[in-house]
Amino acid sequence: MTNLAALTSRELKAFWYSPIAYVVGALFLALQGWVFWLLLVVMSDPRVDPGVSMAQFFFGGTFFFWFSMLLMAPLMTMRTFSEEKRTGTIELLLTAPVTDAEVVLSKFLGAWTAYILLWLSTALFFLLLRFFTPFDWGPVLTGYLGTWMLGAVLLAVGVLASSLTRNQVIAAVLSFVVILLLFSIGLLDLFVRDPDTKEMITYLSLMDHLQSFAKGVLDTRPIVFYTSLSAVCLFLTGRVISNQRWRS
Repeated sequence: MTNLAALTSRELKAFWYSPIAYVVGALFLALQGWVFWLLLVVMSDPRVDPGVSMAQFFFGGTFFFWFSMLLMAPLMTMRTFSEEKRTGTIELLLTAPVTDAEVVLSKFLGAWTAYILLWLSTALFFLLLRFFTPFDWGPVLTGYLGTWMLGAVLLAVGVLASSLTRNQVIAAVLSFVVILLLFSIGLLDLFVRDPDTKEMITYLSLMDHLQSFAKGVLDTRPIVFYTSLSAVCLFLTGRVISNQRWRS
């Protein structure tokens, strides 16, 4: 645990030392702030269904949410292993007295912690809103949980992509394409009529699970799904890294 904590701290510091972190953070907060203001304008319209909460719109209810998720994960993870390979420090890391699991988990946890902090900063929007109108905090809290769990999947995909190449641009593009394909699974529901197949597609859809969180529904099935998918990606990353360790 000591090695994992030290490596995770190293990764988190390296992320914030990079200019890309501040560019991504500034663009993310500007986009989310604009979306939140836009949603307030929309929800003030009496024609909008009063049964729909702000959390349902903010967490996965707009194109801008999915667009930001599609870009954030590749940008936040493209350097995790690719930069180590490009600079040659990967050999020092793999020959250090740490396990492959600690190396992979530290890369992932560093990116995930930064991701959680970015989303946590948007809680200020809801705190300001609370001064003007009361609302149920339940869907907001579960919305954040679902967003963090979804982010774990996307970041795990990004870390896996970064472990496959020494070029950061290629890693970003590869993870972007894979994440886009994962988002597209839910669209297959439009072309299927078999009820059992529809149910399976719904379970595999990353988008549908997040809608449940945004409604305030805390179900173990999406948590297990997100956790399992993240674990599979991290396991595959470990296999890639162990192969590189054997070669070195």
